[in-house]
Amino acid sequence: MPTTIDRPDTIERPGIITPSPLGLPGWDEWEDVRAGADISGPWIVILYNDDWHSFDEVIEILCRATGCTEERATEIAFEVDTKGRAICYDGSREECERVAAIIATIRLQVETDKA
Repeated sequence: MPTTIDRPDTIERPGIITPSPLGLPGWDEWEDVRAGADISGPWIVILYNDDWHSFDEVIEILCRATGCTEERATEIAFEVDTKGRAICYDGSREECERVAAIIATIRLQVETDKA
């Protein structure tokens, strides 16, 4: 029997509890972030959208953390803004954890995962 979280912004479905506090699609509504992505490393860093950081802040931290160009950082920021999340880096686990830690210094939500 699924556990019910007593919060008005939680949707319960059989076997799935889907919180959507940010107004983003529920986990079951998101397509796999890896679909169609050009991934060459064994691990990825996923960056999530929020309503608090400006495009300039996101672009600056992406350039600093990943070493990508401003143009590439802008593409990633636009994808995050339109899709709710995007892969911003791929590489070894250690590299991905380093990149995620740098991005998290400005309180952006990121996670590392196996590619």
